Amino acid sequence: MSDYVSLQGLTLTYGDTVAVPALDLEIAKGELICLLGPSGCGKTTTMRAIAGLLNPSSGTITIDGRDVTRVPPSRREVGLVFQSYALFPHLSVYDNVAFGLKMKKTPDLDARVKEGLATVGLSDFASRMPAELSGGQQQRVALARSLVMQPKVLLLDEPLSNLDARLRLEMRMELQRVQRETGVTMVFVTHDQAEALSLADRIIVMRGGRIEQQGSPEEIYNRPATGFVADFVGFETILPQEDGTALAWRPSAVELGSGPYEGRVQGVSFAGERRDYVLDTQFGQIKADVAAERPAHGIGETVAFDLPRERAVTLERAK
Repeated sequence: MSDYVSLQGLTLTYGDTVAVPALDLEIAKGELICLLGPSGCGKTTTMRAIAGLLNPSSGTITIDGRDVTRVPPSRREVGLVFQSYALFPHLSVYDNVAFGLKMKKTPDLDARVKEGLATVGLSDFASRMPAELSGGQQQRVALARSLVMQPKVLLLDEPLSNLDARLRLEMRMELQRVQRETGVTMVFVTHDQAEALSLADRIIVMRGGRIEQQGSPEEIYNRPATGFVADFVGFETILPQEDGTALAWRPSAVELGSGPYEGRVQGVSFAGERRDYVLDTQFGQIKADVAAERPAHGIGETVAFDLPRERAVTLERAK
């Protein structure tokens, strides 16, 4: 697929602070990408620039072959779904979804609103007020309101963070379904690696305004390139090697109860089917997950453990 959204040499600043230095990123039409990283990594700043809410100091933004670097947000054909939903509390679901279409005096308004509500499964809720909806339903209204505008790109800024765990899972599946059915190009911003792994066609891991690694969810999860990415996707034991690379283990790869090393249990928590341990060792802090049916170890106890080389991932660099 050809590039549909293109960021070339994009530099974004806040005063004298460079938040994103010379970023290059290509997004294909119909692709769902996730910008993933901790607070302050530049992911939301990049999204705001694509939306037109932040003017770059240098570089270009192209959407569907059109340079929109200096085009105002209202003329970019970009939809936005925020973390806070941003619904009008005094308007019904129908009128919330219709709001943008009314502003543009769209002739087929009613048909598009009904189609949008059907797409997100809210056809029977058109007359409800936002206060009468659950958090997940309110997020669907916000999604429908953007979709009816038929955007070329749909930007979602941490849209699931206000929902409880069950609703987050439901909305992940809902977003995937809507994206498949509509074919809209989506850019999803999140700090939650589970969301990114479950949703994205491609994950862009950001750090300090730069792309640390990009790839499919499977590539990011199974083959992290650096210690930063590895730690972000659950490799919590990272040991530098003399050749400049590093080895990384997930807690489930650490063998507890036997092995050539010893550690003192600093913490233990029961997590249903497993127990999670934190050990103080010669390598520093080590985390291990052990099946709950295995013998339990108490805080302060010294236990043997192993870091099997065959269960480690080799990283290009530790940091």
